[in-house]
Amino acid sequence: MEVLRFENQGRLTESLARLLRETMEAGCDAPFAIMLSGGSTPLPAYALLGAEPPKIAPGLHLFFSDERHVPTSSDQSNLGAIRPMIRGLALPEERVLRVWTELPLEAATLDYDARLAGFLNRGGSIPLGLLGLGTDGHTASLFTLDDIERARRGLAVAVPRPQPPDRVSVTPNLLEKIERVVFALCGEGKMEILETLLKSPRSIPAGRAVENCARVEVWVSP
Repeated sequence: MEVLRFENQGRLTESLARLLRETMEAGCDAPFAIMLSGGSTPLPAYALLGAEPPKIAPGLHLFFSDERHVPTSSDQSNLGAIRPMIRGLALPEERVLRVWTELPLEAATLDYDARLAGFLNRGGSIPLGLLGLGTDGHTASLFTLDDIERARRGLAVAVPRPQPPDRVSVTPNLLEKIERVVFALCGEGKMEILETLLKSPRSIPAGRAVENCARVEVWVSP
């Protein structure tokens, strides 16, 4: 993994926004997608793009690394948090591949899996995907090594949680189709788990999730 260290969160935010902007503008008419992650680290970058939207390429699609099984109006919804950017981009609704949390968990997972498969079967590419890294070693909503094993098939997996809300997550099968995966994290509290990711990746879910990815970077700031 390549590690890029930034002097503060502001620099990280600016660089993430620039990366997203360049990817959104560089595509063509052919379908391509960017995978967005939830969490607090990328939200300021999404806000920058919502306020000053790029001229997006015609083939741009967006989808999510994971989603909580909550209404889209909930403050826990990744879609809800990212909606201001989507509005700023004026991206048609059909090009936002979201989890339909209006459905029961298993049905929502099957629907998301089918949407992702349909995009790929139409020749869609995924040049960029963002991920977060939890202090417990999880990424997307793959919290345990058991979750990783359950996610070995398909493109999306249901992740029931001991405490609600349950989740829907992409799988390692989906992640390995992304040309460039970028973990974005900040804060001193993430430094210990970052060292584990770098030195012993197969010991935590995040490392297992991306072990077959062609290009993985970690962007980190204090």
